Amino acid sequence: MNLIKQLWRLVKLQRRFGGVKGAMHLIQSGPKYVMLYQRLLTDPRVPAWSKAMLLGALGFAVSPLNIPNYIPVVGALDDIGIILFAGNLFMKNVPAHVLAEHRLAVGITDMFDQAA
Repeated sequence: MNLIKQLWRLVKLQRRFGGVKGAMHLIQSGPKYVMLYQRLLTDPRVPAWSKAMLLGALGFAVSPLNIPNYIPVVGALDDIGIILFAGNLFMKNVPAHVLAEHRLAVGITDMFDQAA
């Protein structure tokens, strides 16, 4: 029952961010977002604790000691949720002018950036 609730939350979240069209857009612009995160992680104006938190979440997701990964579907949802939470918190803690500067540098000026 808990798995069904988690999957339903994922479906609602996907609909909230544009459905299939939004997912396709995110896949197409994925390399730009990777470059954005790389640039922000190397920028000294971004708080060090924020960088550490994001890298820790990524490390947790790929860690072989992550026990829920042995449970099909739930393990992947767990990792995705942690990475999304850490990425969102990371972006909220980047100074707005630094984020705007790096977004322009990698060419991100789409509908998803208007809400952030």
